[in-house]
Amino acid sequence: MPTLKRFAALFPLVLAAHAYAGSLQVSPIRVDLSAEQPAAVMKLHNSGSAPITAQVRVFGWSQTLDEDHLDEAQQIVASPPIISIPAGGDQTVRILHTSREAPAGEETYRLLVDEIPQAETARTSGVRMQLRYSVPVFAGAPANVVMPKVDFALEHVPVDGKTSRLVLRASNRDATHAQLSQVRIEWQNGRTTELAPGLLGYALAHAARQWPVTDAAAGVSTATVHAIVNGKPVSERVTLDSKLVVSSAK
Repeated sequence: MPTLKRFAALFPLVLAAHAYAGSLQVSPIRVDLSAEQPAAVMKLHNSGSAPITAQVRVFGWSQTLDEDHLDEAQQIVASPPIISIPAGGDQTVRILHTSREAPAGEETYRLLVDEIPQAETARTSGVRMQLRYSVPVFAGAPANVVMPKVDFALEHVPVDGKTSRLVLRASNRDATHAQLSQVRIEWQNGRTTELAPGLLGYALAHAARQWPVTDAAAGVSTATVHAIVNGKPVSERVTLDSKLVVSSAK
């Protein structure tokens, strides 16, 4: 197994699989572990009329500006890694932080749950599509966590030396993750660009993440970024020039 996987390469499989409406359902959709509670239980439900088999794996989760990365995880295990679920039935998976030492800071992981296609179903239907859930796992967040400070910027980044693209950058300067949802840009001329009606993504602790802005208003110099950060509304005004947007508090 490669020690580094691009989560961006895995994500389209999630979208295609959900369109297929597979029978595997997973709960909860995120897992939080701590020194006081180093273990959690996840329920896998089979809503179909035939038994299914699922594989559960845990990967360390890190970020660069344009991509999420997955690599081998040493501190988190999921048991059992392969599970059979009868029709209409439930099974549980235990997620455990194995280290006896408290983490130095927040650790971030992705738990991948794959429905393994059954050979008989694929043979009769001609369809071999795999349903995948990707569940964020956060371990070792400090007590009394405050909402992380996220600085937004709009920046033109080069594409091929001749052209550039506009991106929204979210820089997380704090020690815990920031979940970004309902993100929209209100331009100076009154137009609005919606980047995501629901979840846009995460900026992990002390990391920056950026997303393309494909419907920017022309001839504007300022904009206001509106977002829900860890469940709380945030608005930040930014100033745009031809190369770089300098972020400033609203």
